[in-house]
Amino acid sequence: MQRVLGMKGEIARPYGWATLLSVVFCGTLFVHANLFPTPEHYLALHAGLEFFSVAVSVMVLALGWNLRKAVGSARRVWLGAAFLGAGLLDLAHTLSYAGMPLFITPSGTEKAIHFWLAARTLVLIGLIGYPFVGDGRWSSARALVVTGGGLALALAWSWMVLFLPDRMPHTFVPGQGVTTLKLAVEYVLAGLYLLAAVLLARHAMVKRDKSANWLAAAAWVLALTELYFTLYVDVSDFFNVMGHVFKIAGFAMIYRAVFVSGVREPHDALARERALLRALIDSVPDLIAFRDLRGRFLGCNKAFAAAYGVREAELLGRRETDVFPQLAGLAGGTPDAVVAEAVRVEEWLEGPDGTLRLLDTLRAPFCDERGESLGEIRVSRDFTERRRVREQIAERERRVMLALEGAELGLWDWDVPSGRTSYSPAWGRMLGFEPHEFEQDVETWESLVHPDDWSDIRNSLEPHLRGERDAYQAEYRLRHKDGRWVWVLAAGRVLDRDERGQALRMVGILQDVSQRKVMEESLVQLATSDPLTGLWNRRHFAEMVRGELGRLRRHQSTAGLLLLDLDHFKRINDTHGHAAGDEVLRHFTATVTAQLREADVFARLGGEEFAILLPCIDARGALRVAERLCRIVAAHPAAIDSGPLVFTVSIGVTMLSLDDEDHEAAYARADEALYEAKHAGRNRALMSSADREDAGGLAADVSPASL
Repeated sequence: MQRVLGMKGEIARPYGWATLLSVVFCGTLFVHANLFPTPEHYLALHAGLEFFSVAVSVMVLALGWNLRKAVGSARRVWLGAAFLGAGLLDLAHTLSYAGMPLFITPSGTEKAIHFWLAARTLVLIGLIGYPFVGDGRWSSARALVVTGGGLALALAWSWMVLFLPDRMPHTFVPGQGVTTLKLAVEYVLAGLYLLAAVLLARHAMVKRDKSANWLAAAAWVLALTELYFTLYVDVSDFFNVMGHVFKIAGFAMIYRAVFVSGVREPHDALARERALLRALIDSVPDLIAFRDLRGRFLGCNKAFAAAYGVREAELLGRRETDVFPQLAGLAGGTPDAVVAEAVRVEEWLEGPDGTLRLLDTLRAPFCDERGESLGEIRVSRDFTERRRVREQIAERERRVMLALEGAELGLWDWDVPSGRTSYSPAWGRMLGFEPHEFEQDVETWESLVHPDDWSDIRNSLEPHLRGERDAYQAEYRLRHKDGRWVWVLAAGRVLDRDERGQALRMVGILQDVSQRKVMEESLVQLATSDPLTGLWNRRHFAEMVRGELGRLRRHQSTAGLLLLDLDHFKRINDTHGHAAGDEVLRHFTATVTAQLREADVFARLGGEEFAILLPCIDARGALRVAERLCRIVAAHPAAIDSGPLVFTVSIGVTMLSLDDEDHEAAYARADEALYEAKHAGRNRALMSSADREDAGGLAADVSPASL
């Protein structure tokens, strides 16, 4: 019963959409509006709508061509050929639209209409011919010929429109609308689309072709599309836009039809067959598993999953050595390699409860219809208590030894005159290399050192080689095999020297200190930045201002200091909560950061108080920056749970002076200006009184009205 209702719903759905769009069509017949002042304003929307149609045409072609060898694929190939030509013509129509750049010949309404009519004709041919194409499958040669025919029609028409425009009939008069010929052609196309809808609906009923119902609905909608194009006067008016929208709806229905017939229905049939196969292998008590040519698991039955104590989902796509390292390779052959011919072996299996089971395993390749191997099937039968467990004990001992070896430091031994160097296996594994993957010489090490770290290495290594230091120790980065950089601590001593004191042999160790470096960087970040916003904190900002004052004294340059305070921030916290307040602070940080230069320094001094250092700027420029920030902050509300939250900022502006002994003097002037901005009504930028006098009448206040 549910299946019958589902089928009825599947049939009714496309016609329901067609009915709805018909109602929309009737309701819009009396709307007369020009949605865009000029065709150029319609270009972006027009191009987007048309490119959707082109994309659908490409997908219809791709599905039809790639499924040409499937049963009953002739109709899909036919539609694909028609939509190949239609897609090319729609693309040419888009590029030829009035206002578009030169497309071989000048773009214009007349040229675009000719491509439009040709594309609609090809779509009509595809739809109206669909019921008359046989149910069989075409040969590759025939499919190629039909597809080539669609391409040839599109290219021939394009050649005529582009190179023989004088022989093409007139279809549009600016300011008056389409010509009588254009109206006649559109009415003929609309009528033929309606005929196609009837033929497709009849075909769907007779052949029980559910996808044809969607094609019938699409043909009906495309007929309405053509009727829209008999009504427009200007290429950017309401009827033109609605025609393109209805075209998109029709194309979406066509893709739905092709997708259902070419992909979903075969997929559903395959799912049913797979369910049958799954029930069959799960009913077998033997352990069954499948692997592909690369040794990755494709699936297993319930007995296999229960025996190994895993879920099938944990196996899929993984190799045997990844999932069962203790058992890999015991079934014969190289680990993870699939067999080329049937092999029968015995293997031990340790169950989830720790008990050992001996399995008689058959490994055999499974092939496709051409006899080419697709992978391996493994069938195991329980033959417990026939073998000893020494292999399991040895494997466990090996893993313990590997764990102990993994804790060793990397060792190196350098013959200084010759450059020959020996490295322990742990040295190579630290960088992702096996011993056979790198040469035993000093050039290997030199090729892995980060270029920026050579000075630190030389400052420690060369004095030790000369005998000026007792030992060598340096922290630097080495390139890992995967390309990342690994921080290491290297330490060593010269063991032998010649009679002149020249180093002959040096040995040392290498230790991975990447985690410590990460912790150090985290501590530095915590000490210099604000955890909520990620900005510099008050202490680091003060250091930056002191450094800028030193630069000003050396180079006689200028720099500005802005002190920013969010208006009524306490009210935000009290009304919306501290979480909303934090979001406002983060939003404010992002908004201001986007407006600053790379050289500018932005910091959070505490609470809702921020500061900005503006190097290489004069007083007028600093005030303009503050004005712009006031405008932008007021125009970009923060998004909190209750909706957009508008907030403002007050800014005090001052210039760093050569007389400033430290940052406190400039900070005091900016704070005074900020206080005056708050007192004057907030949401404004105010220059400090001292800088106003120095600037000779520079505008001091930016009121909300001027913002």
